[in-house]
Amino acid sequence: MNWLIIIFFLISISLFMFTHYLRTKKGKLQEDIEHFETENALTPTDKLAKYHNITLQFKNANDAKKLINKNGPYLQNMNQPNLIARNCTSIGDLYDKYQNAFDDISDKEQKIIIKFILELLDKIKPRNPAYYNYLCNWIRKICIAKAKPWLEAGMPHTLENTIIMDAHWFSNPRQTTFLHELTHVNQRIVPFEFEDLYKDFGYIEYPEGVENIKGMNSVIVLNRNNPDGLSPNWIWYDKTGNNYWWIGAVFSNATPNNLSDVSNVALKLEIDRDGVYYYLKQQPTLLNTLKEFNTFFGNNPNNYHPNEMSAKFSETYLEFVLGISENDTKNYNTEGFKIYKQHFERLIHSFYSK
Repeated sequence: MNWLIIIFFLISISLFMFTHYLRTKKGKLQEDIEHFETENALTPTDKLAKYHNITLQFKNANDAKKLINKNGPYLQNMNQPNLIARNCTSIGDLYDKYQNAFDDISDKEQKIIIKFILELLDKIKPRNPAYYNYLCNWIRKICIAKAKPWLEAGMPHTLENTIIMDAHWFSNPRQTTFLHELTHVNQRIVPFEFEDLYKDFGYIEYPEGVENIKGMNSVIVLNRNNPDGLSPNWIWYDKTGNNYWWIGAVFSNATPNNLSDVSNVALKLEIDRDGVYYYLKQQPTLLNTLKEFNTFFGNNPNNYHPNEMSAKFSETYLEFVLGISENDTKNYNTEGFKIYKQHFERLIHSFYSK
């Protein structure tokens, strides 16, 4: 009789545990279904906010035009060749023109860009958490605006904390272009984070103004204004040849046809025993033929200003992290990129590793 009671008790316990297991499993299954349904119901905007704590900011055309400050350095640096290249006769004329330089970003385009940012962060987070934190930090700080096709000849650029993209980017966003422009915002807001990098690149800032270097004035007036690199006062020192070079995008003449009517050139500067620079007006060297520069920085012929060079390397670093540039690994091995990578990784691991 006692054995029957024990057996009955064990069977009861087993049935209870089995029933509890089924109920728990059913509850978990229901939770999974509800979670799945909830996740499916989330829009990319919701996911970006939930998983990355980001609400992407867009500027409409009316808000974007407020970025154009008639008395700011962007317009005030426009001399006659720069105005002519932009089909204007005066700064006032250019200001009026730029008041109609932006388009609204449609709801469809906003959804495309939000999805693009979401997918980019999802790819980077497991690969490089510090880099992911860096990107999240700066994406939270930016706004995005849409330029008309003619603004700055269709070249993406930044003003204040706003990234101004070409119209095509909003239907087919480019990862490297986004990182390039994000870097320009970083440069503008926290410039000291790049001071040591530029020194290690070999760039020397000349605060007296390179137009005051003997022999340079006639060249500097033809330098194309770049909103992401307004200062032309940078000299590159080639340590291998012990040479000093001023590098810029120079208009072909004083009445350029458009903003593309330029050549990227390097001018060799002399320096006397007192440290005074001067230019002997020898024939400019096309930048893509300056072997020392291209060996150091790699195949980046459209980038010459230290702001542009570091922004270009931010593109290379993204490709390095994602492993999507296997056919162009030679750029990973240049001294310039190695310097950038060391500097940037020190930055992100110091401030964004948590």
